[in-house]
Amino acid sequence: MTTLRTPILLAIALCAVSARADVPARLRLADGTAIGQCMLRWLPVDKKYNVAVKAQSGQIVERMIDPDDILQMQVAKPKNWDASQKNPQALLQIANEYKMLQWDSEAGAVLARGLLAQNKAKAAVEACKKIEQGNPRAAWDSPMAPEYWRALLETGATGPLTKLLDKGAQSQDLSVAAAACLLRGDVLERQDRANDALKDGYLRCVFLFQNQPAVRAEALYKAAQAFDKLRKPSYAEKMRGILLSQYGNSPWAQKLR
Repeated sequence: MTTLRTPILLAIALCAVSARADVPARLRLADGTAIGQCMLRWLPVDKKYNVAVKAQSGQIVERMIDPDDILQMQVAKPKNWDASQKNPQALLQIANEYKMLQWDSEAGAVLARGLLAQNKAKAAVEACKKIEQGNPRAAWDSPMAPEYWRALLETGATGPLTKLLDKGAQSQDLSVAAAACLLRGDVLERQDRANDALKDGYLRCVFLFQNQPAVRAEALYKAAQAFDKLRKPSYAEKMRGILLSQYGNSPWAQKLR
């Protein structure tokens, strides 16, 4: 009994330490304040961040910040990040150690993307849900969110997906907001609502997110298909023309060739 319990207790202790660990970070707050070179810690009981900054006098000044007051967070990369890319268990460990500290959602994105590439959408959903339990925002406003949405779409879970897309479309991260509009188009298209898919999805990406080339290229391709379905060939050709002229090297342009 003793030999079995010791490793378990040690693992629990290590997780507890990591959960309380301070990590180097930079922050930009919703009021425009920039905080550089701080030490950041998530306080799960208080549901707030503890931010420690070293003043010019050398004194450490600490303050509590609500998650909604943080517009952008840049946390130092975990030391084992590069070595963990193809190791699901290592990625889940990073997600646990960096809960609410950016790299939980980064790990979730890599994990879900890999599982989707293996046609394991259900496993991708389960992995993302584990991360979502510790960081609800990761499901709609993070690098993990678009991969999670794709996995939900593939498993047919359009109920929860629709709510997440509505929230994601309001994200301050334009790449996330663009992906939300694109996936909204996919959901509507699967419901045989081509006109709504264009209006509420693909065309929003085309005209509102011109600085998001990967998403926009996919949206142009799918918009052309939707216009074909609606028997509007001139609009379809316009979409294909933009795709070929502006994103000729993209996988979506290659599909046309």
